[in-house]
Amino acid sequence: MGFYFSMEQTDENKALAILTEAKQTFILEEYPKRKKEEQVKLVKQVLDLNKSYPGGIKEYIKRAQILLKDAKEGANPYDDFTPSVPSGETLMFDDPSYELYEEQGFAQAQYTGFVLVAGGLGERLGYSSIKIGLPIASLLPDFTFISYYIQCLLALEERIKAKLPENEKASFCVPLCIMTSDDTHKATLEVLAKNKNYGMTAEQLTIVKQEKVPALTGIDGTFAITPEFEILTKPHGHGDVHTLLHQNGVVQKWVLGMGKRWVVFFQDTNPLTFKSLLPLLAVSAKHSYDMNSVTVPRKPGEAVGAICTMTNDKTKEQLTINVEYNQLDGVLKAKFNKDGDVPGKDGYSLFPGNINVLVFKLETYLKALEKTKGCVPEFVNPKYADATKTKFKTPTRLECMMQEFPKLFEQGAKVGFTRCDRWLCFSACKNNIVDAAGKFKQGLPAECASTCESDFFYVNIRFLQKAGVIFEGIETAEQEDFSGIKVPVFPRVIIMPNFAVTLKELKSKVAGKWVISKNSTLILEGSSTIIKEMKLDGAIIINKSQEKVEILDKKYIKFVKLEGGEPEYLKIRGYKCSSLEIPKIIQLNITPVSYTHL
Repeated sequence: MGFYFSMEQTDENKALAILTEAKQTFILEEYPKRKKEEQVKLVKQVLDLNKSYPGGIKEYIKRAQILLKDAKEGANPYDDFTPSVPSGETLMFDDPSYELYEEQGFAQAQYTGFVLVAGGLGERLGYSSIKIGLPIASLLPDFTFISYYIQCLLALEERIKAKLPENEKASFCVPLCIMTSDDTHKATLEVLAKNKNYGMTAEQLTIVKQEKVPALTGIDGTFAITPEFEILTKPHGHGDVHTLLHQNGVVQKWVLGMGKRWVVFFQDTNPLTFKSLLPLLAVSAKHSYDMNSVTVPRKPGEAVGAICTMTNDKTKEQLTINVEYNQLDGVLKAKFNKDGDVPGKDGYSLFPGNINVLVFKLETYLKALEKTKGCVPEFVNPKYADATKTKFKTPTRLECMMQEFPKLFEQGAKVGFTRCDRWLCFSACKNNIVDAAGKFKQGLPAECASTCESDFFYVNIRFLQKAGVIFEGIETAEQEDFSGIKVPVFPRVIIMPNFAVTLKELKSKVAGKWVISKNSTLILEGSSTIIKEMKLDGAIIINKSQEKVEILDKKYIKFVKLEGGEPEYLKIRGYKCSSLEIPKIIQLNITPVSYTHL
């Protein structure tokens, strides 16, 4: 069997040996019949797949056969466990302790690294590019998720540096690792290069790419093959992030080289993550949690995974972990409550909803990575072709989820949760406008671009209200219907990350009486900006300190229905802005603020 081009004979032999060991009979029989170019591509693909999966293709097939057998027999991974309500802490924004938690969390931020899980395209949204490149707000087309996230980290870094000794400032940074995929890697690199990493240095930014895994046609583990004689591959799930951090030495560098103690994982299109970040770190430190999940109140039956404590009936070992919503009710009915997932006194489930914002203590996380290589347990979800359950309607694959990591900890690890109001920490942008309208009609969160934008304005309003700002008429905010989704018409308020990091700092910027009308647009910028007095009934961007701001021209930025031909980021909302021309105050009229209040 000859080989061609520049490929060495050993590569071909190695690839064919791997396929032989994996019992991929069809591929081996078909191989000699194929063109030179197809053989070259297949050999390279086999070697790449074997390298990217821990244990290689042989291990992948072994795991697949076990999981497919269990799926065929209807095995439940929690049959031998009894669920109970987990322990955690609830954060209340209106409680005076919230600011104290922010202060305590700020002290931990110096020792924290961040991981952004960004392997998804926006196709489900009706957006053809990467999701992190989507604008958060329609009135600022360049204000994308990735730009906002990096701005948040750089603003935090700036405040931390201001408190460090002079000899430590130059070497300090807040590191960020982004996990991409085959679908998003190139576009992510291009966006970052075009925008010069949004101000981050190359040293503090790490990109790791997730590889896909072979798709399977039946329970024997046979690979699906494309007409071009390639192994069909599919995404493996965001649980790969742990393996990638280990393989690329990211955590080792952060712990041993940078003295970091915590790592925060966050998702690609939830802009509220950083509003509750500092209290989350404080709770993790307070309880010395090895893993801390941010959760929200969830209604019984809501399609959100729930945090549960599962006790093994035989060993009595406990595991606090996310249980997917489609498994939860059955698990609860079997051993917790005959009625399953029922509401508590507050109308919500006793089991809080997981939003996949996770904090790990790096000391125990690194130990678990070194022991397990970060390989979280996988699952399979085949759609069977017939009652024999041996073949599938469409090829399936093994998948994994990042929140399954507690299964890699040693017994006794402290795993808890921090519960926040949904408006404070979670607003996903994941559904296209048609699906979102359907969810809205059912009384479920629409979780689309328009609701995410509205929620982003609202959380900024709530923080300013806490700082003493008066918003006129907001309690009776009207709703506008855009493509079947009713969106509250709040003032369009954006607090840029460099304006304020904590509530305490925000209060120092609101140095007098501010009154904002319900139709106004306000964008606040600048780490040194403070405003003593403001009366706004119009639209303004302020990025320099002012004694007094008075804009009463009623030149509102309104959302209007589309006319046709608009870009995708507007089509997925169902509206556009009446104008993108927002006046800006850039003249300094007051002494700049310092960071002594932090």
